[in-house]
Amino acid sequence: MLIGLTVIAVAYCYPEQIREWKTVIWIAGWVSVWFGGMAVIDREGRQRTEYKERTIDIITELVLLSEEETELCIWDIFGKTSVVIGRDMKENQVDIDLNCSHYASMVDIEHAVMNFSAGKWYVEDLGSRNGISLKKVEDGRLYRLSADKPCKVERGNILYVGCNRLLIR
Repeated sequence: MLIGLTVIAVAYCYPEQIREWKTVIWIAGWVSVWFGGMAVIDREGRQRTEYKERTIDIITELVLLSEEETELCIWDIFGKTSVVIGRDMKENQVDIDLNCSHYASMVDIEHAVMNFSAGKWYVEDLGSRNGISLKKVEDGRLYRLSADKPCKVERGNILYVGCNRLLIR
């Protein structure tokens, strides 16, 4: 596009040097407009692709899995900035209530918290007696998390709260 604009400037400034200078200006103008339009279309396409790539990784829910890999309970966390994982005992407020799980006795009243910060979700053990482990989707390994140290979680990871498995998706 810039080359076309340069050709237009040279043809306009030195018309006696260029035969059919008006035709050259018209052709260079159309070429510049065409390349400019293609640049705008390409830029919009790239922005749409980047948006699609970002939305694929957005974590929207936590799923309590059974021993047979079936979904026992689903919690929607889309649009939230923090969720507390534990057992609701009426005197506290938890967002992810694991009272319905088979291993509820292994879950503290306020076991863990997940926080959304800078476009990513982080989980933190709140000093629970049975702790938290994280199975990463990228390598399939199980990591034991330290208390009071946030750990980034990604879509597809499995969070072990006591013996309960929460799929992050």
